Amino acid sequence: MASVKRAATYVEKGGVGKTTSAAHIAVAAHNMGHEVLLIDLAGTQNDLATHFGITISEDGDTDGVSIDAPISAVFGDDWAFLRDNIDDLLDRMTFSTDEGPDLIPADPGLGGADNNLANVPLEERYQKLDGFVEDLVADAYDLVIFDLPGKEDNIALNGLFAARNVVAPLKPGAFERDQLQKLDATLAEISADLNIDLGLTLVIPTIISSRETLSESFVEHVNNEYPEIVGKPVTKTADIGQNQNAGRTLYAVPDDELYATGKRAREAYSANTEQLLTRLTDR
Repeated sequence: MASVKRAATYVEKGGVGKTTSAAHIAVAAHNMGHEVLLIDLAGTQNDLATHFGITISEDGDTDGVSIDAPISAVFGDDWAFLRDNIDDLLDRMTFSTDEGPDLIPADPGLGGADNNLANVPLEERYQKLDGFVEDLVADAYDLVIFDLPGKEDNIALNGLFAARNVVAPLKPGAFERDQLQKLDATLAEISADLNIDLGLTLVIPTIISSRETLSESFVEHVNNEYPEIVGKPVTKTADIGQNQNAGRTLYAVPDDELYATGKRAREAYSANTEQLLTRLTDR
């Protein structure tokens, strides 16, 4: 079986750039020659799909594309049967993006899957996603990135168990400083409980403005507290939101259509991806 590198964007808070970071790291890694799969486990809004201009149709909708084989099935009782009897199952789960990485979108069944996992024996509960990666994903991709929910639920714990490597984007703020310390402690507890080697692999300061004192002090704090794993700060820029709404990352935008801040943000994501790839281990 082939080996595959894995990482998960995870912070127990929204609005810090988790999904944006996952999308940009995936495209940057693809541009560096990797076969990349993005898996959206963060909820039913399908922010990752939207980021790449993919509209997922809901029940009764005629617009967009429908999900044939949902990621939530991985956590269900019938998964082993589906895995063993459908030859093209992974292909039916994935969508191609115009920017290189493939995507498995979130689906409405994830909420129910999280609840059902509570009834699964502990020795099996958090290994579902890991088994999926080993059984189907590892032979087709060399990098998989999970975008996880902003809460410690059974789906997130599956993602953490499968990834082992956590990317934590954080924006400036006193709460975020405390959140990072809490996250570090939480990952240590999960490591002990699940008997795995899980930890922070990359911390990315996001939405950083050189003209804001709070941004400067936050970057300084993160560099002092996590000098070995802190990434290049991602500049605050209107380009990210504007192009996300247009269904593309900064990598799909010509230079002359980006502000200087957008170019710096794109450069930061490239540098952070290089740093991440050197730290990831094959599992």
